[in-house]
Amino acid sequence: MASPLHVLMVEDSESDAVLLLRELQRGGYTVTYERVETEDAMRAALERDRWDIVLSGFSMPQISAAGAYLLIAEMGVDIPFIILSGAMDEEPAVNIMRSGVHDFVLKDNIQRLVPAIARELDAARIRRARRAADARLYFERQLLQQFMDSSPDAISFKDVNRCYIRLNEAEKRTLNAGDQDLYGRTGDDFIDPERARRRREDEEKVLATGEPVLDSLERIAGADGAVHWLSATRAPLRGADGRIAGIVVIARDITESRRQEQMKNEFIAIVNHELRTPLTSIVGALRLLSAGHVATQEDTAKRLLSIALQNGDRLSGIINDILDFEKINSGSMTYRQEMVSIRELVEQTIEANQVFARDFGVRLLLDGANGHDHVATDPARLGQVITNLLSNAIRFSPRGADVVVTIESTPATVRISVKDQGPGIPPEYRDRIFEKFVQVDATDARKKGGTGLGLAIAKQITAQLGGEICLDSVPDQGSCFHVTLRRNQAGTELSGSH
Repeated sequence: MASPLHVLMVEDSESDAVLLLRELQRGGYTVTYERVETEDAMRAALERDRWDIVLSGFSMPQISAAGAYLLIAEMGVDIPFIILSGAMDEEPAVNIMRSGVHDFVLKDNIQRLVPAIARELDAARIRRARRAADARLYFERQLLQQFMDSSPDAISFKDVNRCYIRLNEAEKRTLNAGDQDLYGRTGDDFIDPERARRRREDEEKVLATGEPVLDSLERIAGADGAVHWLSATRAPLRGADGRIAGIVVIARDITESRRQEQMKNEFIAIVNHELRTPLTSIVGALRLLSAGHVATQEDTAKRLLSIALQNGDRLSGIINDILDFEKINSGSMTYRQEMVSIRELVEQTIEANQVFARDFGVRLLLDGANGHDHVATDPARLGQVITNLLSNAIRFSPRGADVVVTIESTPATVRISVKDQGPGIPPEYRDRIFEKFVQVDATDARKKGGTGLGLAIAKQITAQLGGEICLDSVPDQGSCFHVTLRRNQAGTELSGSH
């Protein structure tokens, strides 16, 4: 079966072109061709079409074989190039072959042409396949490098001796290796002996068994004393023969998720304690009343009822905190808007918390006569924010201390501040004090009471009211929380209102 062949002939003789055509047809090719005699015509043909092969005369009036080949090289086209000549001395033949021409055939030995074409077509296919494979390999390497460079995970490849073949910057940071060259090194010299031992055991296990080691925990103490946790997965790398050729390691920083998990566990412990304590008091008081042991003792009965009522209110507050937090997270908390006298709202909120404050031996004070301004806001939700701040301030203030509320106005804002005389917030907690599940000291929080959700709820509600909440705190000198509201005009829709 004849093979198609698309030929560009650089030839000034039409009769020679016809002879070449007949030879190719005898060789089993179905030929389509174009004959050109000038550089411009050749350039146009190369730009217009894709050719299987170029057959060129050696010396022509307007273009030479060397000039034709240089044009192909200049245009970056990979086409087999064969010169045909009536006669050629040895030296010019050697020079032109050195320049990159694939072959030359003497016209008086034209029977060499078809085998030469077949050979060069095969060679061209091999070259193109190799270039395509190299391009794919380069592309895949670039993808891998981009993935490693952009990934926050620490990624490394190691040989069977556990020495680095490739690693990213995130892996270098886990070693505190700086700019040192780690290729060909294990990395054990850069980490503490215990961590190095555990890495070595895991990696030797992978190399010995061919099975991955998943979620191996690594504890890293930073130069600043901060502790980070990595979860590392190690898996075997195999060569083309299926044998283990090394290890790939991907380690993810799970410090934040561990912190969140720890805070959640502490929160559950606190809520468990907070729910059980009032519930026990309520059940105990009601059991005594129902048993009739205090039926004739009116004062004792009233005291037991008061205990049950107070603890019922406490239990209701805990449940409301949890429900409110879930409403905020789901976006289902509702807001309404009206013009509110800030001073009246603060006074009412202070009065509502006086009994709670007396139980802790704390006085609530409103400082100064400022704050007669009106603000467009949701009075119930703003009151909830102030109540949460007062509750925290009361619980963490020593007996006999004052919790002072101040109201300050500017032409653009109204600021409500709640200042206590407690132990203050440690610096390491100030950026996270408004996050969910954060407890400055979970043990102390259980002694003081509360779910630990109050500040998270206060921050979210304040944001929905279009305001801001912030903290000033000095260790052993107390804390002051500020709620700043903009002077919204009446009728302005609150964020998240329904």
